[in-house]
Amino acid sequence: MENIIRQTTKLALHLVRPYVTPDAAVVDATCGNGHDTLALARMNPAQLYAFDIQEQAVRATTELLQCHGYSKSIADGKITVCCQAHEQMGTVVPGGDCPGAAPVRAVIFNLGYLPGGDKERTTRADSTLAALRAAMELLAPDGVICITMYSGHPEGKREKTALLEFASALDAGKWHTAYVSMPNQKHDPPEILLITRKS
Repeated sequence: MENIIRQTTKLALHLVRPYVTPDAAVVDATCGNGHDTLALARMNPAQLYAFDIQEQAVRATTELLQCHGYSKSIADGKITVCCQAHEQMGTVVPGGDCPGAAPVRAVIFNLGYLPGGDKERTTRADSTLAALRAAMELLAPDGVICITMYSGHPEGKREKTALLEFASALDAGKWHTAYVSMPNQKHDPPEILLITRKS
């Protein structure tokens, strides 16, 4: 058995997996090099959307999906990879009130900078909070938002603080939140924030 607790990104995908059903829409809000997008595609949702503001990331994600047999899914629109800011996801992903649209059951964020890219280009607290609000608008009842946070750099610390403050202030009658940390690991390991819409 794989020890998923040792790698935060794998733990995040494990937590999201039960929400990704054949009738669900899923959003990768920060596709990066495409590894999370590919993992979500393998879960076979009805619709998969992936966003990144960097063209390099969108190319890498598209190429990775194509290399693993998803060219047809991209061509027929089952998978959509967008070079667009994640806070604009609501302009691409149909909401639950759109007739015939698959309900958005899961949205994942893997924050920080693009692995192998410019470390100065990182997700930022203000745009991430705007993207989180957009995700919450789209999320179906009992759906989940899963955010992997990295506080090992200054902007990551600000981002984590802002996200935890935001989550703590959510209406407990409408939302439920959970925070997964790694208390015995040094050097600011990644942590997970989960937000679910109550039915």
